[in-house]
Amino acid sequence: MNVDHRAYWVWLQHALNSGSSKPRHILSVYPSLRAFYEAGEMEWRMAGIFTQREISAMRSYSPEHAASLIVYCERLGQTVVTPEDEAYPRPLLEIHSPPCALYVKGTVPDFVKTPSLSIVGARKATQSGKLAASSLAYSLAKAGMVIVSGGALGIDTEAHKGALLANGKTVCVLGCGIGVNYLMENASMREAISRSGAVISEYPPDTPVNGRNFPIRNRIISGLTLGTLVVEAAAKSGSLITAGYALEQNRDVFALPGSIGSRVAHGANDLLKDGAKLVSCANDILVEYLSRFPGQIRLEESEGDVVRLVEQPKPEETEEPEEEPPQNVSPEAQALYRILTSQPCAAAELSAQAGIPISRFLAATTELEICGKIRSYSGKRYSR
Repeated sequence: MNVDHRAYWVWLQHALNSGSSKPRHILSVYPSLRAFYEAGEMEWRMAGIFTQREISAMRSYSPEHAASLIVYCERLGQTVVTPEDEAYPRPLLEIHSPPCALYVKGTVPDFVKTPSLSIVGARKATQSGKLAASSLAYSLAKAGMVIVSGGALGIDTEAHKGALLANGKTVCVLGCGIGVNYLMENASMREAISRSGAVISEYPPDTPVNGRNFPIRNRIISGLTLGTLVVEAAAKSGSLITAGYALEQNRDVFALPGSIGSRVAHGANDLLKDGAKLVSCANDILVEYLSRFPGQIRLEESEGDVVRLVEQPKPEETEEPEEEPPQNVSPEAQALYRILTSQPCAAAELSAQAGIPISRFLAATTELEICGKIRSYSGKRYSR
């Protein structure tokens, strides 16, 4: 039976689970994964590197099962790419344990020919941290960089939104299957990401959220890009795991300094003490890659801090300018925009005024944030 070559990679990833380095050993001995599969259980055991659970999984789950999964993914609008495919991100082949298969919604950028940066940080980020992440991502994406992050709340979300606002490319690397009920308030953002860049995962479509998967996923976030920027991070956090992977993978590490009194600044400040490059504006990162990508990176014309792109509302302005809501958003987002003013207002009050169920309210705010039409504040307050 002629089986899609990708099926052998999906089969092996199913057996070994994510993050295994054993595929490298296999391909150092066998000319292909198909040859390894056809060698059979006796040779698998004689290799002496597989656990009983892994051998049982290799025996019970066949490449034909994997081929059916690939067909299922295509019906869902997802593409399966493996190290043998042209669309597979080549930088991942350099890391210690490249994923055997990636499930992709959208189009993976060419990470060899295009400059790229990962931006990670705290989920419970401060308002200034969110502003910095959004502003930096906007500037870097405008300058020509692909922005990669993990789609989580806080810094990740702001990094993706900043890149989208700049009409740039961004990639979201999930620690669960694409399409499962994960962080549904970001569902519309992930959809926007898939249209201009890609949402990717090494987990099949129906894989539920499992906290153990996210640290393993972080090696992909760092491995895809030239470097990783940590905006805010506690002393022990997933962001520091990503930075650790970046160092192991011979990638650059950048950090935004924070107040010594802030709990979410300890991790980034520690990275700076250990030699990470301090970042105060996008050009601090862009200058590192000018010679490697001649003509592709556009330095910003003016220097300044990372929040200079965000205009603060002028207190003397009392009249709200007449402005039509954006047309490329849902009716709920348009209704919300019509009642927003420059003064922050609580979510519950806005939801009631606009007649939007609270279950749809967060999706509406996400759409408007992607368009750059809304600003969020602490305490779930929003303004134009």
